[in-house]
Amino acid sequence: MVKNIKETEGKNFCIKRSLGEERVLSFKDHVCVGCGLCEATCPVEAISLDEVAPIERKYVDTYFSGHEKIAQNYALFTNDNEIKAKLDICEDKCVLCGLCSGVCPAGALELAIDGVSIKENEAYPHLVTSAEIDEDKCLFCKKCEAACPRESITIDRKLPNRADLVTGEIEVDEEECIYCGACAELCPAEAIVVDKATGEESIVIDKEKCVYCLVCKKACPVDAIKAVCRSCSYGEYDLDPAKAAITGNAIIDSETCIKCGWCEGVCPADAATVKQAFKGTLEIDEEKCGTCGACIDVCPCNVLSFPKSTGPGDRGTHLVKEEDYCIHCGACAKVCPNEALTVTRTDVDYTPTSSKSWIAAFEALKN
Repeated sequence: MVKNIKETEGKNFCIKRSLGEERVLSFKDHVCVGCGLCEATCPVEAISLDEVAPIERKYVDTYFSGHEKIAQNYALFTNDNEIKAKLDICEDKCVLCGLCSGVCPAGALELAIDGVSIKENEAYPHLVTSAEIDEDKCLFCKKCEAACPRESITIDRKLPNRADLVTGEIEVDEEECIYCGACAELCPAEAIVVDKATGEESIVIDKEKCVYCLVCKKACPVDAIKAVCRSCSYGEYDLDPAKAAITGNAIIDSETCIKCGWCEGVCPADAATVKQAFKGTLEIDEEKCGTCGACIDVCPCNVLSFPKSTGPGDRGTHLVKEEDYCIHCGACAKVCPNEALTVTRTDVDYTPTSSKSWIAAFEALKN
């Protein structure tokens, strides 16, 4: 009888078996979100996740406020209080069927047969997800890079040298400007300063720093920014934003990307598109919620947070959620000590299969 062989490296491991064909099931701990979908799906109960105890926060310093949320997301991901259940697979029970690989929303488990992932084999279904950035539309502003909770996006941009560009300046029609600050947030040269304070609104452009890339003009929601070309006899206004000289590359790490959609949500140019595998709902029972923060720490998508605190020692009294970015994996509900969170999956998108057992496994993910 051929037995499975388990090889461990740090927190990662793989289970192998060679019998006519070689099957290798790999597990990557840094990709796992601890949701437990694999454990619930395994037909031979070979997978187990340790229970994790919430780490009570001494104070709450998180908040929830539009664009400010972007920076806060990054802080949450690097929080030392991050917790996650530890996954293990019993090699003696595992039959290397690949169901766990097919249903894993994070791609932490992957079965390969003779060196080829079953996700590349039409006979084996898997969740349908995707995340892409259209570089023809991308402004390379880095908003998606900052917003990504998994640090999966890298924006490599190249600023133009003003000396190589047409002589020009950026001007603002202050009667049209609404002082939203979008131009300042996106300016790659940090040449724009916007004061949003009521009654003190102002906008200043440092012409020495400006590289004339036209990103601000593209980002302005009210078309208040004009690009002035001084090299023309009469001055050329409203240059085509397509002439923006900024260039770069947008790279998504397919291994760690969770397809939450934050990049799509914050992109000012509609360059990012994300497809989630699950549709559903996330409900919070405020009467049961103990505001321990465990769900915030474990959520791979930074969907949950507390409202802005008033200072050290101030604890949040309720959770808030950004449900558009929830992948409905259920990790938050699994870790909640008070069963205050309910994740319901109403639809699952997976590649076609004729296998009744695989169809049953995917359909069982609905609840």
